Amino acid sequence: MKGNQEIQATKPQRIKKSYAFRQQIAELIETHKYVHEGREIDFISQAIENYCAEIDGEKNLDALAHQVHKIVSAEVDNHSDRMASLLFKIAVEIAILNYTISAGYVNMDDDEMQYVRNRAIDNVRKSHGILLFEQAQEEERRLSGMN
Repeated sequence: MKGNQEIQATKPQRIKKSYAFRQQIAELIETHKYVHEGREIDFISQAIENYCAEIDGEKNLDALAHQVHKIVSAEVDNHSDRMASLLFKIAVEIAILNYTISAGYVNMDDDEMQYVRNRAIDNVRKSHGILLFEQAQEEERRLSGMN
């Protein structure tokens, strides 16, 4: 308040409008107006407010779904890049092993090479992809009669 002047709250203006409803809507209004003690205008106002809130909620839901999709896609891409990097490092390590081992077996013929490959495939399948160097070394010793 400034001086003797009082601030008056303004009352909401009532706007009079008349609408013609389809017969089905008019019947719905008539059968559901009891919700607001027989006042049709209160029932219609609440129905419109609920419908608008539903429309706004759907818009917000669409925006939220879009954001969730972007976040999940970014996470998947990040993990895919990480997996690709790890697979590359594993491939490099395997290549080092292959070059190291092949230097010692330069005189191996194609049949012997195929035999070693088949053994490796069988052992990887049996061990579900987990084959330790120590296991391979133990098997080689056993096959060569050193153990």
